[in-house]
Amino acid sequence: MRKIGLFILMMVFAVYFAEAQPGGQGRNFSPEDMAKRQTEQIGEYVKMDKALEKKVHDLNLKYAKKSQELRGGGNFMDMSDAQREKMRAQMTAQQEEKDKEMKKILSADQYKQYEKYRAEARQRMQQRR
Repeated sequence: MRKIGLFILMMVFAVYFAEAQPGGQGRNFSPEDMAKRQTEQIGEYVKMDKALEKKVHDLNLKYAKKSQELRGGGNFMDMSDAQREKMRAQMTAQQEEKDKEMKKILSADQYKQYEKYRAEARQRMQQRR
């Protein structure tokens, strides 16, 4: 009886810790969800009125859709080194385009805050690796 109880307890812990691992569920956001999330995150750094928030959201949505198309549903880890490098270059170019468009939408002060957001986001991403 003790062995069965211990086994059940071990299984409960195994399921709990498996669910808690990063990179599991919730990684495949729709472009709409991603745009909303990015707009909210940018809003923590950049003061925006409703009209500007809509413009930023629309821009984020445009590039979230482009990003989804670029990924094509493929798994980054299943790609060859050459494919990964090509995708990385394409995504970098896409991000530079987005930043240029964002610069047109935001004021100079707002764009500085946006750059701060981008720098911190890059840092968080590197820490996850």
